[in-house]
Amino acid sequence: MQAIVYTAPLTLELQDVPEPITAAGEVIVEVRAAGICGSELEGFKSQSPFRVPPLIMGHELAGIRLDTGAAVAINPLISCRVCDLCLRGQENLCRTRALVGIHRAGGFAERVAVPERCLHEIGAMPFELAALAEPLANAVHALRLAQEHDPQPARVGVIGAGALGLACALVAKRIGAAEVVICDLSEERLEAAARAGITTSQDGLHGEFDVIVDAVGSAATRRMAAERLRPGGTAVWLGLHAAEAGVDGLDLTRRELRVLGTFAYADRDFRAALELLPALEVDWTTTAPLRDGIDVFMELIAGPGAATKTLLVG
Repeated sequence: MQAIVYTAPLTLELQDVPEPITAAGEVIVEVRAAGICGSELEGFKSQSPFRVPPLIMGHELAGIRLDTGAAVAINPLISCRVCDLCLRGQENLCRTRALVGIHRAGGFAERVAVPERCLHEIGAMPFELAALAEPLANAVHALRLAQEHDPQPARVGVIGAGALGLACALVAKRIGAAEVVICDLSEERLEAAARAGITTSQDGLHGEFDVIVDAVGSAATRRMAAERLRPGGTAVWLGLHAAEAGVDGLDLTRRELRVLGTFAYADRDFRAALELLPALEVDWTTTAPLRDGIDVFMELIAGPGAATKTLLVG
């Protein structure tokens, strides 16, 4: 079968690779749609040690399970299901967690082997829509954590209008925030957010917010998130661009700010994302065939595309 393989630092190759082999409890899925995630672009460009070549990336995916013919979305997060954290419903924090497309072969291929328990049937939902469940689940999880401290935030800010940031803004609207503002440097991304009914800004966030989600993850954006919070507000750090915090610790203390790190999602967040997807008007995606995936990936490395999310389809 064909797959896009991350073969060496800064190197992708379209290769003929062996068919995936299943372990106990696993099934083969024929991939019909696989999103290109910003974390993959970032990890590839920075040569992050978390993705080790040779690797088939791709963790936002949907397809058809070959044993039954059912259409499925795949939750790529694999947890042990028996440790203390998994039993608390925090399987995203499982100490032995693994992710399809990061720790094992993923969806930038014609077929992939995954644990059966990671599959969610999607009925007649388009595969390109179902593949968005993964980024949307991140947003569901991030806003759920924020609501544990502030059940009904009135003003929510989002930094970064890529797929994750836009998903967070859409979820914030769904939970009833009276005002949601998203900022980004990209006019195309802001136009997509505006079409979705989100207030946009190209020069940062202004005023005070109850909750701010940083979907970029740089020292500058983390600092902006803290500075624009009201006293007692909540910053949710979702982006993974850099390690530096960039915040004033004394300011956090004196204004009693709450900073939350958020990683991935629990299975209940993934299920909630799938239920939410049909209600969204998604006009901010584009598709390309797997055979063109390397060219598309490299174009996105160079800068954001016209579409907020690009999916490889088969």
